Amino acid sequence: MIVAAVYFVVAVGAAVMSGKNLDRHLQGPRLRAAWAEGLTAEARCVSLRTEEVQSPEGGPLTHTHPTLEFRTADGHTVSFEERQSRLTPALGDSVTVYYGAENPKDATTRAPSFGMRHARTLITGAGSFFALVSAVIIALVP
Repeated sequence: MIVAAVYFVVAVGAAVMSGKNLDRHLQGPRLRAAWAEGLTAEARCVSLRTEEVQSPEGGPLTHTHPTLEFRTADGHTVSFEERQSRLTPALGDSVTVYYGAENPKDATTRAPSFGMRHARTLITGAGSFFALVSAVIIALVP
């Protein structure tokens, strides 16, 4: 029984840490801040930057990062490079951006989604559930 309890505590701790790390890796805090106030604007693609990287298999991959420019609700012009979206507009194209009034440079073209808003909670909850099930099995096995 003690082994199961220790296992449960360690596994829940690992689930919490995994949830935090995944959320940080996916830039969850930045995206949630951009979505929080519900502010949107139409941005125009003013330039494209191409980046060559290596795929996990060793082959070349090309990523294109657009620089977008938009006007905030209070009239300031903001320019930022979008790195998190799979969206690749052509030069001059308009796209919708989501931004927070406090830090409009952290804008994103990614639309709010349930998964990104709650990624940390979902991963932590799923890991904790499996930790509980495993701990009960460990406790019941003679």
